[in-house]
Amino acid sequence: MQTLYFEKISQFNRPAEPVTISLPFAKGKLTNPDHLLIRNKDPALPLQRRVLATWDDGSVKWLLVHFQPDLPGNQDKTLHFEITATQPASEPTEAVTVAEAPDGLEVNTGPLSFLVPNEGFLPVRQVKLNGQSLWNDAPFRGFTLKYDGQIVSSAPGPVALELEETGPLRAVILLKGKHQNADGQEYLEFRGRITAYAGKPYLEVEHQFIHTEAKAELSLEALSLAFRPEAEGTPHLALGEGYYRTTIKESNTALELALTTETLLYQSNEHFIDSFYGDFWADWRDNRAGLTLSIHQAHQNFPKKLQVDQDGIICWLYPDEAAPTRLLQGMAKTHRLQLHFHPPDTTLLDCSGRSLQFQLPDRPALSRDWFRENNPWLETFFPEKLPNRLITFFNRVHDGRPRAAGMFHFGDAPDSGYTFQGRGQGQTVWVNNEYDRPHCGALFYGLTGQRRVLDSMLAGARHWLDVDLCHHSPDPLLHGGLKQHTRYHITGGVNPSHEWTEGFLDYYFLTGRREALEAARSVAENIIRHMHNRPEMRAFGGISVREGGWALRAMVGMWLGTGEEKWKVEAQRLVEMFLGWYQTYGALLAPYTSHSMPRVTFMISLTVNSLARYLLLEDDEQVKKLIVETVDDLIEHNLGPDGIFYYKELPSLRYIAPTPHVLEALTQAYRITGNQDYLKLAARQFVALVEQQPISGDRGRKYADPSGAVIQGEGRGRIFADKYISLLLFAAEATPLGLLDWYEYPF
Repeated sequence: MQTLYFEKISQFNRPAEPVTISLPFAKGKLTNPDHLLIRNKDPALPLQRRVLATWDDGSVKWLLVHFQPDLPGNQDKTLHFEITATQPASEPTEAVTVAEAPDGLEVNTGPLSFLVPNEGFLPVRQVKLNGQSLWNDAPFRGFTLKYDGQIVSSAPGPVALELEETGPLRAVILLKGKHQNADGQEYLEFRGRITAYAGKPYLEVEHQFIHTEAKAELSLEALSLAFRPEAEGTPHLALGEGYYRTTIKESNTALELALTTETLLYQSNEHFIDSFYGDFWADWRDNRAGLTLSIHQAHQNFPKKLQVDQDGIICWLYPDEAAPTRLLQGMAKTHRLQLHFHPPDTTLLDCSGRSLQFQLPDRPALSRDWFRENNPWLETFFPEKLPNRLITFFNRVHDGRPRAAGMFHFGDAPDSGYTFQGRGQGQTVWVNNEYDRPHCGALFYGLTGQRRVLDSMLAGARHWLDVDLCHHSPDPLLHGGLKQHTRYHITGGVNPSHEWTEGFLDYYFLTGRREALEAARSVAENIIRHMHNRPEMRAFGGISVREGGWALRAMVGMWLGTGEEKWKVEAQRLVEMFLGWYQTYGALLAPYTSHSMPRVTFMISLTVNSLARYLLLEDDEQVKKLIVETVDDLIEHNLGPDGIFYYKELPSLRYIAPTPHVLEALTQAYRITGNQDYLKLAARQFVALVEQQPISGDRGRKYADPSGAVIQGEGRGRIFADKYISLLLFAAEATPLGLLDWYEYPF
């Protein structure tokens, strides 16, 4: 049996705690999802399963599993799972149910029931706790958004409801609609998500606004959700906030607290904020019941404010007193809330504990062995043996990027190199998770099981889904694409060399959130439009070689992730283009200055590496020959007298650049030929590269950026994703041969 490991987090026991994990399986291993069992002791735990992807033989590739184990306070815990057809899982003692009604969907978790209406995203109505109706029929007033002086709301108008998961342990309802103004005119699309758990008195609500209007830029001035119950007796009020111990304030009149730029500047928080910063909640209760409303990652997504008075709670997801912020066409933002309904005698410490679970939930980790044996990516991302010192290096570059907080900025980082070059025209340049940090994070998490790595991956993918993905544009070469590094995230353009699909796919496979799969398809379709509709993309040597190189990587990732034939067809077309390109020039040359076509080591290398990924689809001898000959060509023309590669093949650009991509390209040539000289040359680049001091700015000064972010450090936000895969694949081949013995700790 295999293990699921829960690290020690909370000091409190968590009985029947809702937990989710997504499990990969090797081809043919799991033919029926009902055959998976998870055990603490006998009997097996009740499970809810959803197949996210299958192999070409129909067996399960990714399986999303929900369960509710008992987790002990101040201890870790290990569960076991197995594949067997001889014993069914247990039935849950409590189940969540969803029933259709004329006015929406009725949800019942056992202790909690409510209606998700099909008129207005409120988000819920007709709330009952333990069978008792709470307050008025509609205590929530919907999400109210103010922009350009205009107020719109999600409360009026039709809402399309879709039941994504039906239980028995978790139900998920998706919502779509448009905000309306007082005259009934529709502006700004919204998407919503409501998640309910069996046996639990709380639910999670998400609201995403999307700028799909014709105007290029709007001014976002406020966003709020009001809870206005009809009180029975004098309400008691409380607010909780903190990044160390939660400070709880109580009152019978009114309380409010805002998280502002000054809050973030002057709190000396040592947490890795992609994983956890602190807590922020308001509690209102009368003689009948109470509600604790928590904002997920409120500090990271500041500004935020909570107001609680005798009339209820106002949750300001963008406070009206904050300076208006720019909302550019195509941008979106998702906010996530927990609504915890409770009896009036529930202690505030219990409310705080549940809110902290919302901020930092329990997530089990799989072993490296499991990922190696059930590797859905097929590449050797999980080798048995690596130098521990290399893991240390990866941790340093992963954790070392600048920390950025702010509603449109969290999950991304600036890059001082780009900024100092002037690419932002005097403004900070955001890397937009360049080189696919979410994908690299998913792979690093599988290798090490480190929780903060997973959390960082999820934060980066969420930022992509909201901010950097162009949700709407009249320009087909922008619409649906992923914006490249630029000032304020999306003021730049879209090019295949800065679009990635694998991180979106990983987010889908690790969470089951279909929007990420839709985003991956959207980006892949955008790449195809660029590669087909721009003449320079179709011409041999017409543009940078990396444009087609990254496009090929995206198509291979889509085919491996979905099995859809059209991605393989496009990958084959791109391979044919590179074969013709090489035949035309005798090398993968591309234009630079008006009089030159130099070899660019890192661009050619990453294209070689994408060609090697194609070999996961087809064992193509022509491609193997192209890889080896291209690597040999780089060695002949771009290698310096010290055995370290140049940046580019022009006298003015022949400075030392031991790019990680060339290590991987040399590794691919070794794989094809068996010639260790390639690995030895790669080892030389490795020494030069790891001896460079990584630019690590996460512990540097903290400052307020004109973009609205609070940033700590001035390092480069892209160095982890730039290096991780290439160094890992090289080390996977070099370590067993003893070429990295010198790079291990002595004891």
